[in-house]
Amino acid sequence: MSSYPDLQFEEKDKVASPEKPISDEEQLAALGHVQELRREFSLWSIVCLQISLMATWEALSSVVATALTNGGAPCLFYNYIIALIGTVFIVLSLGEIASIYPTAGGQYHWVHCLTPASYRATASWFTGWISIGGQLVLAASAAFASGLQLQALITINNLDTYIPTRWQGMLFYWLILAYSTAVNIFGSRILPHTNTAAGILHVLGFIAIVSVLGAMSTKHSSDYVFKEFSNTSGWSNDGVSWLVGLLSTVYPFLGYDAACHMSEELPKPSRNVPLAMIGSVAINGVIGLVYTIVLLFSLGNLENLLESKTGFPFMQLFLNVTGSPAGASVMALCITLIALAANAAGTTSTSRTAWAFARDRGLPASSFFSEVNPTLKVPVRMVLVVGFLQMLLGLIYLGSTTAFNAVLSMAILGMYASYFSPILFMLIYGRRTSSSTIRGLGSGMFNLGPRWGPVINVLALLWLVLAMVFSTFPTVEPVTPNNMNYCVVVTMGWAFLGAVYYYVFGGKKRFTGPIVELAEDI
Repeated sequence: MSSYPDLQFEEKDKVASPEKPISDEEQLAALGHVQELRREFSLWSIVCLQISLMATWEALSSVVATALTNGGAPCLFYNYIIALIGTVFIVLSLGEIASIYPTAGGQYHWVHCLTPASYRATASWFTGWISIGGQLVLAASAAFASGLQLQALITINNLDTYIPTRWQGMLFYWLILAYSTAVNIFGSRILPHTNTAAGILHVLGFIAIVSVLGAMSTKHSSDYVFKEFSNTSGWSNDGVSWLVGLLSTVYPFLGYDAACHMSEELPKPSRNVPLAMIGSVAINGVIGLVYTIVLLFSLGNLENLLESKTGFPFMQLFLNVTGSPAGASVMALCITLIALAANAAGTTSTSRTAWAFARDRGLPASSFFSEVNPTLKVPVRMVLVVGFLQMLLGLIYLGSTTAFNAVLSMAILGMYASYFSPILFMLIYGRRTSSSTIRGLGSGMFNLGPRWGPVINVLALLWLVLAMVFSTFPTVEPVTPNNMNYCVVVTMGWAFLGAVYYYVFGGKKRFTGPIVELAEDI
């Protein structure tokens, strides 16, 4: 007998057998929605979107300073291995769920499907709110990296004459956002092709930079890379300092859930979404590992890199290795352009999640923001909102010298919190029975099975907790108002705003969750 009698098919006689193939539109209809967006993305273009959004080796270049400060070369290398393993557990867990529930809503839709009726709507709503916040900050972090690196390119070519200022950096950041917003609205048909181009640049740039570093740099010893721990962060406890250094290796693996939010623009999503997620982690994981090793052997004088006028150690390294500002600029531009593409891809993914949330009446003025432009077939209003909210985040940079690290920490905290809920509820409720069937979809085309599924889920949850806890720590000691990690303040502020809307301004009454038909004995 069902432990959740309310989770039933509305018309049992219309249930299709799990073996009967159904179209993508029928699959989406089974999840309660009609097809509104064009399915213009292929598996290849989604994989390219994912690898350029994650931009693992490029992101590692941008955020390498934290690990090098908190533990030196070994901290970066071993933390990379740890973060890769933890990410594999997460992506396997999410891939299985995404295969069952392929909708643009992603995490909040999954939570609604997996939780009991008593708190289903509330758990789903807060998961959606946190997911949107996490994706906003993740997309913004790519824009921050790209904008500040454009400013650093001016610095590297004018070391004695140009003095960078924060307000100029914010304007570069806003320029990146303007491009991403425009291309998401007016260039929606070319987005799959720009993502493919970014994926190609991602691989070719890696080959070129690794070749230059391997051929032209003076190499460190293996002891320096794998054994010589160096803590210059100010943290008195070396263990804590090492774990704070996780920031440099957790952040480069964020964004693999983007394919979930593009499910309604992708053919055969039950198969292709897990493939894109797992494939992008595998590709970027291997590329990033090779890059990490080459980078660490090529570092040169670490103190010189950390004190670089550019603010980015990798740019100083490129300058040191090539001896040419022009050569260093070309190498750095590969990373900057991928960060630009990552922001455009992040804006796409975030706008689709927020649009799906509005479609399910989860946001204020949902009917207004859930509209899809009939000509462009794009949720234009939601793209504009996402762009505007990212612009507001730029104001943080004016008030803090460590704002960039705070944004990175917020991205980890927000994204990991949104991953935590569906994996937890899948472990507790989704594995109670083998009959979690959605109108003929079975358990999804990607299934971890009853033996390994729970083990992988538990390991994923443990990793998520560890990474979230240490992402809130300040990266250096002593802590001052200027170098404080404000991610908890901003994240809690976002959660508080959501709670006020949900409980005070009627959000709870409006949001009942996505329309879902589930099998009787879930």
